[in-house]
Amino acid sequence: MKKLVTAVAILLSAFTYAQHEGSVTYVMTMEGLPPEQAAMIGDMETKISYKDKKSLSETSSMMFNTKTLTDENGQLLLMDQMGTKFFTRTSKAEMDKNAEVNKEKEPKIEYVNETKTIAGYECKKAIVTMITKEGDVKSDIWYTEKVPYVSQGGGRRQEMFKGLKGMPMEFSFKQQGMNIKMSAKEVSLEKVPDSVFILTTEGYTEKKMDDVKKGGGH
Repeated sequence: MKKLVTAVAILLSAFTYAQHEGSVTYVMTMEGLPPEQAAMIGDMETKISYKDKKSLSETSSMMFNTKTLTDENGQLLLMDQMGTKFFTRTSKAEMDKNAEVNKEKEPKIEYVNETKTIAGYECKKAIVTMITKEGDVKSDIWYTEKVPYVSQGGGRRQEMFKGLKGMPMEFSFKQQGMNIKMSAKEVSLEKVPDSVFILTTEGYTEKKMDDVKKGGGH
């Protein structure tokens, strides 16, 4: 179970937005989990705050809480798994290297003449086809042109939005046999204080990302 929690937390750290200034809060649901595991994790929310070249992703659930800061120096991930606290650091050079190694072909985007309202914003539909080594993967994405979007951070999840005309407001993807759906419930274009992007590692134990992936945080 802890390996699953760690995998989800690492996955969410890939979502980093850089769009002027503001925040988006998503509700996250996971399909494909055994009922007892789904009950243990409970409802999940992810809030992504962004400003200039910085973004902070904060995820909360019954079993774990994470904070991931991405800036021009790299990435800092803090995780609290029911009292077990650790952090990892990834330099900008490492992030660039990983992005190059895992680089996929440009996704194909098909814009569809469908709309719906999400978090008070009129959203349009796009069908994105990721061309991966394992085969083509299609995802439905609802986005709004009212909020400009520029991605940073790299990784397959970021490639998923590459070239999109606006902020992704609802989307789903598969991970470790699960279907994960994220839907925006709130968007703020208010200024974000610089203090939001100041994290402390006090009380956390440092770990290597490779060790975290292998051992689920132990």
